[in-house]
Amino acid sequence: MKKNLIYTLTLSAVLLASCTSEKTAETQATAAAQTTAEAPASHANHMGAANAQTQTPPSAADLMTKDGLPKDLVCMVNNAYMGKKQFPVAFEDKMYYGCCEMCVKTIQNQREVRVAVDPVTGEEVDKSLAFIALKPGGANGDVLYFASEENYTKYMQ
Repeated sequence: MKKNLIYTLTLSAVLLASCTSEKTAETQATAAAQTTAEAPASHANHMGAANAQTQTPPSAADLMTKDGLPKDLVCMVNNAYMGKKQFPVAFEDKMYYGCCEMCVKTIQNQREVRVAVDPVTGEEVDKSLAFIALKPGGANGDVLYFASEENYTKYMQ
């Protein structure tokens, strides 16, 4: 019984640490946030830890390319520009990105984190195909997903 308790506590500590203490240069978050309604409940602790590391993100003009924000710098579960390369997650011949192993599993298992609503048209857009931009006035690197650059331009006017 004591042995099982030790195994359980050890496993719990490893799981908790895996998503709350990314310290490598590749996975350390510079920003992470999303409204509670959009975040999976299991991500509450992860997002809190990432918010503790938050810095003011660079301006959208500095980050934007002709295709929007680089997708590999966005955690598509937290809907946040992270400033570092994220874990690539191939799913149904498309590429998504997450900031930790928990995000990878969430992307693989939950359709609702692979899609977003275009704020201009109200239509569903696949995050892997979306034009991604920083949310104006958004804190902690919040991003929005658009069906096209044209929709982004309309939104910014």
